[in-house]
Amino acid sequence: MAITLNNLGILEGAQNYLEEALKIYRELAQKEPETYLPYVATTLNNLGILDSGKNRVNEARKEYAEALKMYRELAQKEPRTYLPSIPMTLNNLGLLDNAQNRWGEARKEAEEALKIYRELAQKEPETYLPHIAITLNNLGIFDSDKNQMNEARKEYEEALKIYRELAQKEPETYLPYVAATLINLGILDRAQNRPPDALKAFEEAMKIYEAFAKQDPDQFSPLVERIKKLLTHLPK
Repeated sequence: MAITLNNLGILEGAQNYLEEALKIYRELAQKEPETYLPYVATTLNNLGILDSGKNRVNEARKEYAEALKMYRELAQKEPRTYLPSIPMTLNNLGLLDNAQNRWGEARKEAEEALKIYRELAQKEPETYLPHIAITLNNLGIFDSDKNQMNEARKEYEEALKIYRELAQKEPETYLPYVAATLINLGILDRAQNRPPDALKAFEEAMKIYEAFAKQDPDQFSPLVERIKKLLTHLPK
């Protein structure tokens, strides 16, 4: 029942389903914590995502924080299984903190997530390199928002390098991430008065998105238009 409620809650974005699932899992976890605490944590994370998307930031923070605490405890006994859930939750919390202008907390959470993903990637690079790139992109956004341009550039450039390597094997999956990171770099270049570099980044990103827009115009055509707008605001 709880699994079905969780699925319905995710599918329909319905808080009441997720809250009912959470209640059931909490009751089950009282008798069999080793079995059901992971489900409590997962449902809390799902609720956090839902509340964050609906701007219920205080509720989302509590849910992420409780899920994180559980994952840390679970990872002490079974790190192979539960350690990856820690940086995932840290990234969720970091994005929430950055949106609330809590830059210090956001950066700390993203840095811890990055450290864990780097350790995991040493053993399973194909699984965790994409997570490293996503976290680097998050850090780049956080640093760019705080005018920490040199740090942001390093993070974007490392993320771009990883995405380019991944795209060589799986272009359909990772080329859009290459383009998204190029846009971040282009915006940074524009802010640092480097219009030739910004132009180069935007044009490469647009070329990628235009190719994808031929297959999926609904998803990618708006991204092409966004780059065109960015190009119009580029100093000549």
